[in-house]
Amino acid sequence: MSKSRFLFIPFIIFFIALGIDRILMLEKIQTYFTKTVSEINFFHKPYLFEELKNYLAQKERKKVLVFFGNSRALLFNNKYIEEKYPEWILFNFSVPGGGPDYFLFWLEKFKAENVKPDFILVDSSLELFNLTPLIKLDESLANGLDVNFVLRYANRYSRSEISSFLSKRLFRTYQYRPKLNTVLHRSKNNFEVLNGYRAWRMQVFEKLKEERGSASSEFYKNKTQSEETILKYAIGDANSYLTPYNFNEDVLSFQKDNLQIVKELNVPSALIMVRVAPSFFEQYKKLTAKDSSGRPVSPYSIYLPKMLEISLKYQIPFLNMNDDPLYNCNAFTDASHMATECFPDYTDYIFQNLKQIVNSKYLK
Repeated sequence: MSKSRFLFIPFIIFFIALGIDRILMLEKIQTYFTKTVSEINFFHKPYLFEELKNYLAQKERKKVLVFFGNSRALLFNNKYIEEKYPEWILFNFSVPGGGPDYFLFWLEKFKAENVKPDFILVDSSLELFNLTPLIKLDESLANGLDVNFVLRYANRYSRSEISSFLSKRLFRTYQYRPKLNTVLHRSKNNFEVLNGYRAWRMQVFEKLKEERGSASSEFYKNKTQSEETILKYAIGDANSYLTPYNFNEDVLSFQKDNLQIVKELNVPSALIMVRVAPSFFEQYKKLTAKDSSGRPVSPYSIYLPKMLEISLKYQIPFLNMNDDPLYNCNAFTDASHMATECFPDYTDYIFQNLKQIVNSKYLK
């Protein structure tokens, strides 16, 4: 009997560790050591979904644009949209690292509850289709998806991705890695840094609610960097996200599912490849990948035909801001993100194309 008791020890240790993890991740405690507010974007989306449903139920309302994007789509200015496109309103479901699996997570909810906005814009960033990046873009997997979704699509994730997901979901401290130096720093000067960080987190969440998912370019203005600085970022990002480049067909499957749901909802829509810095776009065209015969090719030469193929198959336009001569704003805060001064042009690009699509053959 005494021997059998020892069999319970691992389970007891596990649940004690799990309990400690949950305590450490309480908002009033985890703010002593966490260093990011990006996960707040994910926490906000269920509120945004409920707000969207309530808004669509109103008899008198504006037309609704829903944008499923990543950090390249967070800084829209709703005042600008209201002034220049008063008949439209933006509900921004973009999150840091947002990709096709995260979009499908929400679009399945749209389908289940018959949520039909007036237009859906779906990001299709080239980096997210790389199977073998040096740095994995997994923030939406760690923070945005639930266990049921990941298990249903387990065949589309690698073992390491599933292992990382389960580890970070079970033990959040594994994801945020508490450090004593950070705790001590935030405890100094009568907790001045801690109180400022807590206030900042609350402010970010309230702003996301106020701006319907956008961080707002008025609230968060980023600096335009020099071309020399952007080039350094471009080379670094290429090494992190494009080298080596092997196209991920499983991510493409998620994107196809997104387009299928959009078609079933019968909502006008488009795919979009948001503009990156020209020096980074040139990195897309370098021979860091191989085709089926082993011949060196560029990531862009693999990616683009696949986007055009699904665009044609589902009759959903593919907007490529990097190859469009009508878009020319090239102010960037780093190689991947337009500076806030470009967001008026970025907004105009979206709504001008949106209007053309709504009136085009894609609705016929």
